[in-house]
Amino acid sequence: MRSLLLAAGALWGTRGASAQEYPGCVEGKTVLRHAGAHAIFVDVSAFGTAGCWQNDCKNSDKFNAADQGVCARACSSIEQCTHWSYGEQEGAMKCFLRKSDGGREDADGWVAAPKECSPPAIPHAQLALAAAELPSLQACDAGKSDACPDMAKAVSTWKYAIGALKRATDGALDANTMQYVTQIGQDTDAFSAQMSEENFPVVIQNNRQVFNALKGWLDSQPKGEFDSNDASLPNPMRGALCGSSSCFEL
Repeated sequence: MRSLLLAAGALWGTRGASAQEYPGCVEGKTVLRHAGAHAIFVDVSAFGTAGCWQNDCKNSDKFNAADQGVCARACSSIEQCTHWSYGEQEGAMKCFLRKSDGGREDADGWVAAPKECSPPAIPHAQLALAAAELPSLQACDAGKSDACPDMAKAVSTWKYAIGALKRATDGALDANTMQYVTQIGQDTDAFSAQMSEENFPVVIQNNRQVFNALKGWLDSQPKGEFDSNDASLPNPMRGALCGSSSCFEL
């Protein structure tokens, strides 16, 4: 893994390399420390659930990540983040999120980059449809079974799909339709807080009805190109259910 990190060694900043595409815009042998001033403390639980500050991924400047691209995607999606850094700390590959590059230090095995240096974003509509149409999620439409043994992963995937749907449809659909989108989001969140096999198929069927109704619209939206082997992509874009807590798990 380190050889891949160090291979992306082009400098950004005064050399103007930030205009390069990812991963050429990544600077090698550089870590961005907090240094008492440069970290942001935000909810990173959508991207990681371990290695966070004081074990609280709802308020952290760092998290464990399996790929540097996950770190880049996290920074690009968080408003306060302007720079990110990725490398090994305490035996784990870790992402640091920063509000400047003021904590810059030379460090073997680490890389750093500005917010704009990130893998190409996948459109929200494409993310929503890909997650909802996963065969392993469709197997859960009838409820928990041998084909759908893990309710937590299924619900986590639905939450991801609905979140992407909300972002895709924001300002694009009529208020009545958006009420249904909001409702399934609230119902799925409530179910995830107190799951039961009895209510599982009811929540899932409601989700499926809304997504089926919007499938044509979602499919008509612009799509991005991606490689399903890209480890920086969320699980659904790699053909797998989300983890029970995060959708960026290998």
